Amino acid sequence: MKALVVYYSLSGTTRAVATALVEELGADIEEIRCGRYTVGFWGFIRAVYDSWRGRLPPIGPPTHAPLHYDLVLVGGPVWAFHPATPIRAYLQREASRLANVAFFLTHGGSAAQQTLGEMERLAGLTATATLVVREADVKKGEFGAAVSAFASTVRAR
Repeated sequence: MKALVVYYSLSGTTRAVATALVEELGADIEEIRCGRYTVGFWGFIRAVYDSWRGRLPPIGPPTHAPLHYDLVLVGGPVWAFHPATPIRAYLQREASRLANVAFFLTHGGSAAQQTLGEMERLAGLTATATLVVREADVKKGEFGAAVSAFASTVRAR
């Protein structure tokens, strides 16, 4: 199976999960590039505001064509009960090029199932597998078993 891990990470939390998935699956990796958001108070306010308003930011062009992969794993953080806006922008732009998807999220405590449902609607596909990791578990380094189980599920399908 040829897999691509596509992710957006502002703080590095989702990047840690994406990197672990790449190691588990031997997948290629693609970081969604978006210069609109920054770490810090005002960056957080802008991200939350855009998320609530549904404002999608410009993102950089992909370096990997999703059509060339059997599976594209898309992940990012939950922002204000929605997928981070760069994830929404990617799914909206690339939906017609996605054949098979799996999703992974990092979050501080809520709205994971709602967010996964929104990602499926944006992609126009049902995810073959999903992974939800709490930010606190990433910070403690306690997410390896969840990533391994998710990778096993993905490989089996």
